[in-house]
Amino acid sequence: MKIDNLIALRYFKSRKRNSIVSFLSITSVIGLMLGTATLILVVSVMSGFTNNLKEKMMGTNSDIVITDFSLVPVRDYKKLQKEVESINGVKASAPFINTQAVSMSGNGVSGIMIKGIDTEQEKQVSKISSFITFGSLDDINTRKEGEPYGILLGKDLAFSLMAGVGDTITLISPQLSRGPFGLNPKMRSFIVKGIFDTGVYEYNSTFSYMSLEAAQEFIGIKNNAVTGISVSVAKGINPVELSYTINQKIENKYLARDWLSMNSSLFSALELEKYAMFIVLTLIIIVASFSIVSMIAITVKDKQKDIAILRAYGASASCIRSIFIRQGLFVGIIGTLLGNITAFLLSVIVTKYKLIKLPEDIYFMDSLPLNIDYHVYLFVSVCAVVITFLASLFPSNQSAKMNIVDGIRND
Repeated sequence: MKIDNLIALRYFKSRKRNSIVSFLSITSVIGLMLGTATLILVVSVMSGFTNNLKEKMMGTNSDIVITDFSLVPVRDYKKLQKEVESINGVKASAPFINTQAVSMSGNGVSGIMIKGIDTEQEKQVSKISSFITFGSLDDINTRKEGEPYGILLGKDLAFSLMAGVGDTITLISPQLSRGPFGLNPKMRSFIVKGIFDTGVYEYNSTFSYMSLEAAQEFIGIKNNAVTGISVSVAKGINPVELSYTINQKIENKYLARDWLSMNSSLFSALELEKYAMFIVLTLIIIVASFSIVSMIAITVKDKQKDIAILRAYGASASCIRSIFIRQGLFVGIIGTLLGNITAFLLSVIVTKYKLIKLPEDIYFMDSLPLNIDYHVYLFVSVCAVVITFLASLFPSNQSAKMNIVDGIRND
């Protein structure tokens, strides 16, 4: 072992006259441990919120959506699909119809968002089938002659309507139809074929799915028209760049937008909050590093004679400086390592047992999410060790400037 490492380690062993050094060492380690653990946990929570929200919201949405500029129905959508699917990077596409209505049952009334889909094609562009808890996506295509169309309801929407699988609900379209007594709202009955749970309250309380044919008939548009085209992106392809390519391919007749760009304000706010919290909580580590400055300064004062003897035996100023820098780094590395272990154990326990519950209607999730990312652990650890190193420089430089004669005389 190098002499500077050996001496730095020996300075951890305190005698009665310099027990204050050991006390400062322990408090420095604890401070760095708590600062590092807190910083890692907060960044992990923020990343967990962002990733959880993306995963759940992306599960019911495709990577790219193509619609008309004026939001009128897209005509001859099958031709558009073929044109889009010929573009390199496009994995699959599916037509959809979006509309709104008022839903009624014998026990409740609620506003509702309707999405008409082709079930087989929809499975290629979204994960909605994996969120269904009762029934299946294909059940909305099952219909006997003379029977109403099928519909899938979100969990909270079904609860507000007090409607279960097999029950009948009535939808009232905002588009009016002309009757013998003038314009009347269009009303249709639907049978609940299934219930889904996306984990996002806003979706569970307002969204529903029905077949493309049922949606076309309900809002009164032709069979060759839809609201838009959903597009899924092949692995490794950037959706932003692909949406630009699609717009060029279709010569801007329609508008292709990637889903994240459509919700950029939400996720930009989450990212900004994560960086702000990182900067603020880094101050905890900086404050903890002040005790390292005190520890090294007291050690230098206490070891004046030792330093003078080392210099007399030929130790260079850089060697003396290295001893106390390494002393600070030992404290920093131990504190950072313990902080990493603490953060990891707490993350695993909180995630596994869902110890911290959240109101689902506010946070879109029922428990605190923690994203265990080794990049975060590595980055925070490097920052903590660098701060510790910088804190060790000033008192270590002072030790290297000590005069040999003064060190022996003042002991």
